[in-house]
Amino acid sequence: MSLEIVFVMVGTTHTGNLGAAARAMKTMGFTNLRLVDTCPHLSAEALARSSGANDVLKDAQTYETLSDAIADCRMVVGTSARARQLAVPLLACREIADEIGALSKTLPAGEKVAMVFGQERSGLSNESLDLCTRLLRIPCNPDFSSLNLGSAVQVVSYELSQALVSVPLGAPQPMPGKWKSSADGTAQEPEVATDPDELPATSEVMGHFFDHLDRVMINTGFMNPDNPRLLRRRVRRYFETNRPSGNEVAIFRGILAATEKPKNR
Repeated sequence: MSLEIVFVMVGTTHTGNLGAAARAMKTMGFTNLRLVDTCPHLSAEALARSSGANDVLKDAQTYETLSDAIADCRMVVGTSARARQLAVPLLACREIADEIGALSKTLPAGEKVAMVFGQERSGLSNESLDLCTRLLRIPCNPDFSSLNLGSAVQVVSYELSQALVSVPLGAPQPMPGKWKSSADGTAQEPEVATDPDELPATSEVMGHFFDHLDRVMINTGFMNPDNPRLLRRRVRRYFETNRPSGNEVAIFRGILAATEKPKNR
């Protein structure tokens, strides 16, 4: 498996749920766990609930913010039980898995995709969802959609493991131009990107870009910082729906820099 799946838990309040999540991950072959503002993850209850996946808990990395936890990720999938206003695309778990499976065929080994899970009661905040490139939902019984954290991680892990083992031809195309076609028009194996700047930009790069764009919108008077309304979220949604490459972000930032300090021709 060349693509590295990172599971990020944000604000988990019950230590046993972290153990259950670690167990669910390891049964499907995933071990990279990152924690943001969670309860203790090495408690006796957490270790007991992990049922042998203690190494996943012990190797887990902790972060102060979600931005820090996903900084090196090329794609960030947030879990949500419902559609959010002005959110990035909300897709079923299997659709997301197929898209990630297709993406794995175009990225070099070691690149990361984050799967982000929120607090048990309230899920992810709007501010956290703003950092995501996709939203994932697990189709459930509409009359009883209660799914605990460990079970949610198990479902997502299973779908991802199946998609990454075998990616069907004709799966969603995550990076335009990477899929090749034969003479009869059928899809063939995609090309693996070799230039890092042609890959989807990391979350860290996108964060710097959004900060730069925010500054220009304020300084030019386009956005009132005291009453931005939904402008910031609309801008984020546009770029995160189809995350640009590192080269494309550099071009956009060059335009912003020229706007800040225009040069006479």
